[in-house]
Amino acid sequence: MARGRIRLALCLVALLAALVATTGARATMEPADVVGQSAPKLVPHSKLPGPGAFEGPVYKLAVNGIEIGYRQFGRGPDLIMVTGDTAPMSLWLPYLLRPLAQDFRVTIFDNRGVGYSTDDLSRPITVPLMARDTGELIEALGLQKPTLVGWSMGGEIGLTLAEQKPTMLSALVTTGGDAGSAHTVPPPAGLVRKLADPKTGVKVFLELLFPPTPAGGAATARFVRGYESIPQEKVSPRTLKRQETAEEAFLRYDATWRGLPGITTPTLLTNGAVDRGVPPVNARRIHARIPKSQISIYPGAAHGMAFQDAERFAAQVAAFSAVARAGAATG
Repeated sequence: MARGRIRLALCLVALLAALVATTGARATMEPADVVGQSAPKLVPHSKLPGPGAFEGPVYKLAVNGIEIGYRQFGRGPDLIMVTGDTAPMSLWLPYLLRPLAQDFRVTIFDNRGVGYSTDDLSRPITVPLMARDTGELIEALGLQKPTLVGWSMGGEIGLTLAEQKPTMLSALVTTGGDAGSAHTVPPPAGLVRKLADPKTGVKVFLELLFPPTPAGGAATARFVRGYESIPQEKVSPRTLKRQETAEEAFLRYDATWRGLPGITTPTLLTNGAVDRGVPPVNARRIHARIPKSQISIYPGAAHGMAFQDAERFAAQVAAFSAVARAGAATG
């Protein structure tokens, strides 16, 4: 079962790479004030072209023994977004980020070993380690009790951070995430086999993100256009293997699952109703264990639900975050 989940992640990255190859870049943006750290380093020629111009260039900052590459844009309370298995921050496509940037100062970043972020090969990558990376980046950038949005493995990281640092976040939103341990329901083995088949893989991958329905077809076309519109970062075979090991270990890691009842951060668990990659039963199980959490299952949506209905998802994140911040202010 663990292997099925991990191979799904590896197939996903390989198939993304097969979709397109693009080049280009443009935009401007200043980094946030950095607390107690050396100044961020601007990465030359990292500005995005066209639809991604508003995201600004990449900056790199020393955090937890590595350098993390990140972008910041927008105005408002802080929002930090954590990507899924081996996915670079460039997979947060402009049509999802733009509405979020209307309500938040958004920080997106590459997990260790991915894209612009470096790795420390002297230690294994684990989900708890990436949660620590995320927490230390929040502190280094001086983000003020941000809302965290985590997709897939990013949801695992968000839940683990909320368990590790109960007062760090103002709100947590997961989409297609799980809490690890033997309680996680993996994708069906047949799906993983189809993804690995070069004759059908890309088609099945897109159907993993978006269902084979008229609405799913429109979402697929929009996703591919968005993906083609900006340069996509590279993920090395070594990082693929190291994150494979991290996911394998997380399915044996019980601390996040055991700690769910102690999470006090306002938590919204979202999932596609027809998500075969991370079945929605995982969100329901987590919801049952986190006091006062909320759950939102998107009908007719799959693992790419945040992209399938980007405007609705962005509005839901903004509304949930606003209520959480208001509750904290009055509580």
